[in-house]
Amino acid sequence: MTTDLVLSFAMTPYDRVVPLINGEVKPAGITLEYQGMPGAVPQVFYDQIKFHRYDVSEFSVSSFLVERAKGLPYRLLPIFHNRNFSYTNVVVNKKSVRQDHPEDLVGKRFAVMDYQQTAALWIRGVLQHEFNVRQEDVTWVQTRGQNFSHFGASGGKLALGVKLEYADAAFPDLFLRGEIDAAMGWGTLSESTVDRKTTTSVRNNPDFGLLFTDPKAEAIRYYKKNGIYPPHHCTVVRESIVKEHPWVASSLMHAFEESKRIAIQRLGQQAPTLLVFGNLLRDEAGEVFGPDPFPYGIKANAKAIDMVQTISLEQGLTPRKQPLEELFAEELFVAEERL
Repeated sequence: MTTDLVLSFAMTPYDRVVPLINGEVKPAGITLEYQGMPGAVPQVFYDQIKFHRYDVSEFSVSSFLVERAKGLPYRLLPIFHNRNFSYTNVVVNKKSVRQDHPEDLVGKRFAVMDYQQTAALWIRGVLQHEFNVRQEDVTWVQTRGQNFSHFGASGGKLALGVKLEYADAAFPDLFLRGEIDAAMGWGTLSESTVDRKTTTSVRNNPDFGLLFTDPKAEAIRYYKKNGIYPPHHCTVVRESIVKEHPWVASSLMHAFEESKRIAIQRLGQQAPTLLVFGNLLRDEAGEVFGPDPFPYGIKANAKAIDMVQTISLEQGLTPRKQPLEELFAEELFVAEERL
């Protein structure tokens, strides 16, 4: 009797992943020991950067590129999570930045949780490529600590001309103190040991609002123009495991695909009942993104992979665009050829 390979597994319980987490779907030859997400996303990513704690995990796309360039002992699986048009979530002080005028961000102070995080990477990339606002044109303010952050854990260095400061408070407090003009979101109460906590909100304050008055329309415009739904998180597997057991990569891919298929099927039968107008929203998203807005695979994500490598290089986080063979598990290329 063959014994399963036992792998530790840390991941957010996304609807597409729940069947894999609860055992409804099982990868062939593998037992996944689900660890939850101890400390939520920031802590798991920090633990992977510094301690290589889990065999299989969700991970920051940006931090993976940064760390892989330095020899991170993990390989990428083209299973992307937390896709987001993060630049449409930007909140501004309307007294210093006009809504629907991203060019007003030039010369302003912009708060991000972590300079290296993928959301911040995409925001800077889209601002440059779509609106000609370069990262050097803005003063960046990081709310995570200088050391206890992904940028700190990676020993990050700034590109020439980039200005970064460290804050002692969360976005809403910084807004109300007049210390920032923009932030990558409204800011929420955080239980993470990496993020700042706040008891303040500016969401209903008329002085503050979203950079784009119609963020959905702006996101659809970007998607139709570029064909990219920006991935923020990826899936990694310990390199030593796929070197010793190359079949593991394909087994995990098949399991994640099956788990997603079940989730999509269930969504078609019943949209989330807590989401008012859920059926309408589901159908509207389908008209833009098709039946599967979260495609897995290297070829299916080629545009997004190339763009995220391009902006990481442009922003000085990585020294070069690494060949895909240096990023992904080798067996996946064979599997895609077969398909």
